[in-house]
Amino acid sequence: MSNVEVMIGNQAIALGLVEAGIDLASAYPGTPSSEILPAVIDFKKRTGRNIHIEWSVNERVAMEVAFGAAMAGKKAVCMMKQVGLNVAFPPFIKGLEAPITGGLVIVSCDDPGPQSSQTEQDSRLIATLFGVPVFDASSPTDARGLASWALAYSVHKRTPVILRSTHRVSHARQAVPLDAPQPVKGALDEGLKLSNGNRLGIVTSGMGYNVVMDVLGELGLEKAVSLFKVAQIFPLQDDLFAFVRRMEHVLVLEETDEVLEAMIGDRSRVFGRSTGYVPRQGELTYDVIRDIVQAVAQKAGVETRSFSPDPAIEEAVSTVPFAPRPPKLCAGCPHRASFYAMRQAFPKAVFPGDIGCYTLGTSQGAVDTCVDMGGSVGLAAGFYEAFHQDGPFVPIVASIGDSTFFHAALPLLYDSVRKDKRYILVVVDNGTTAMTGMQPTPQSGKRAEGASEYAIPIEDVARGFGAEFVRVLDPYDIPAMIKTVKEAGAGLKQGGRGPAVIIARHPCLLYAKTGKNKNVQPPDLAADCNGCKRCIDLYGCPAFLFDESEGRIKLDDDLCVNCATCLFVCPQKKKVKRG
Repeated sequence: MSNVEVMIGNQAIALGLVEAGIDLASAYPGTPSSEILPAVIDFKKRTGRNIHIEWSVNERVAMEVAFGAAMAGKKAVCMMKQVGLNVAFPPFIKGLEAPITGGLVIVSCDDPGPQSSQTEQDSRLIATLFGVPVFDASSPTDARGLASWALAYSVHKRTPVILRSTHRVSHARQAVPLDAPQPVKGALDEGLKLSNGNRLGIVTSGMGYNVVMDVLGELGLEKAVSLFKVAQIFPLQDDLFAFVRRMEHVLVLEETDEVLEAMIGDRSRVFGRSTGYVPRQGELTYDVIRDIVQAVAQKAGVETRSFSPDPAIEEAVSTVPFAPRPPKLCAGCPHRASFYAMRQAFPKAVFPGDIGCYTLGTSQGAVDTCVDMGGSVGLAAGFYEAFHQDGPFVPIVASIGDSTFFHAALPLLYDSVRKDKRYILVVVDNGTTAMTGMQPTPQSGKRAEGASEYAIPIEDVARGFGAEFVRVLDPYDIPAMIKTVKEAGAGLKQGGRGPAVIIARHPCLLYAKTGKNKNVQPPDLAADCNGCKRCIDLYGCPAFLFDESEGRIKLDDDLCVNCATCLFVCPQKKKVKRG
């Protein structure tokens, strides 16, 4: 390997773990943690280490597999995003009592904002509440050093530890040296800056440290403000309390909960969330931190350099029109066809949705709820019982992805079949875990490192649970999809046993890398277009362009993949030309 390599934070974490000598790595993909396990595979190949690596079916399984290895004397790590730690909570809490003879690092990647999660939660807070050592990385290089240190700490103390990252660290890029990892002392104390004065000190951790450093330079406060970066959140270092005692005023900047602030305790001199100077939610971006530092410095009597944005940049930004662009499914995504068919079959149905690419079915009116992974199945069961009590049959059409089906829906589906919950479950099966990076699912027949394994078809699971109505079809055939959904609903209304399971199977185009479909004649929506915009309103493919001057739809040739499903949507098209 070369001496220096540019890598994202998740790759740096993987490098640190492999260097530390891990024997086992388990994970379930979830942004912003998804790239760590593939990077472990890469460094395993490059170093020739003997490491067992697996994508587990969910975070709880990943945690228990890693715990088992650690109890047997191995050095283990499991990776997940912050809400995945909720799934792994039972073994995480109970496992704290288990005697480990090896080492266990739990890498939990938080999502301040949140950008790709239901909620923003702070893994540091969970760790400190239950007395679990936790380390907070501030950069890819820092993450690499802390990963090695965290595993060494776990082995020495015979206790599980958490290495916490955030999306800004996990996905930041930095030139990382590939020689011996950073010394432990440097990894923990790098960035401690003491000025000549003690009027104002800033305590920070994670990516906030890098932002604060830039802000202090911009405001001319490098020598007027002291700065302490905390890498070991729990147990806290004694140096931090000594630093706080020397300061007249202390500003605490951390994402996202009051962790350091609560442990420091002295609120009479501390500026933070409890005093209203730091927002109680949301990411601490550059602008947010700059405004906070300016306000606190003024309160503490510290003079700052005046800040004024570049007029040229402000003018350029103000003159550029930014049309709002809500997130959409990719052009040609089979989920779009499934959602359209579901809505056409039962326009007034209740549509419980789930977590994944298919959450974007909200824009098509086919996703009403989004709670947690597997929640669509549980909510559908609850909706059925609520409506059934009132008498008239109400169609309920739930949706879930193939990876999420195995992750969280199996007990829920079994329970629904056993108790005859009469709703329709549409499994939108694109053959991969698309949203988080194309990881294999249990029916893919592939392991994390590419080896073949036993594939478990979704339809076999549904039939094995006792579901009577199980259909598999291609959602690109929208008329057949609509007909099947109506058939399922009619059967349930007439007393058929529920739930009815429909598996809408078509590969993710990004995963299959098929490009344009050469077997289908390119659709020509403009030829008979009357400007009704039904295709835009009900289908919403990003390849649709509406020409205001001509009052008709056009297609973006660069985005269109020739799936031709839009021809089923246009009321002006009487026939679909294929072949």
